[in-house]
Amino acid sequence: MADFFQCLAEKGLPVRGSASGIPLLDWDKADPAKVKEAEAACEGRRPAAPLDPALLAQSQALTACMRAGGFANFPDPDPRTGDHALEGLGLKESPEAYEAMKKCSGRS
Repeated sequence: MADFFQCLAEKGLPVRGSASGIPLLDWDKADPAKVKEAEAACEGRRPAAPLDPALLAQSQALTACMRAGGFANFPDPDPRTGDHALEGLGLKESPEAYEAMKKCSGRS
């Protein structure tokens, strides 16, 4: 997992630590256009091993919080990566979704 986030950082994305010690992409500082490009470039460095249960739990908690906050279409995380497929949902363009993501990620 750390190798993948190191790759994202090498591609210029802001990566930060978390309370659990699991690296996270800092969405407050990330350019969405660069995220997609960097994730594609780093795909080969995603871990092949099962996802760390703590990261999956964190991703599931984010989903539950977003849904409770009124975003019923917020997707379940990918059980292999913990990522959420947000493309096409319009969440990145929504100020309300942005604020909810900050709250649900513990960054408000």
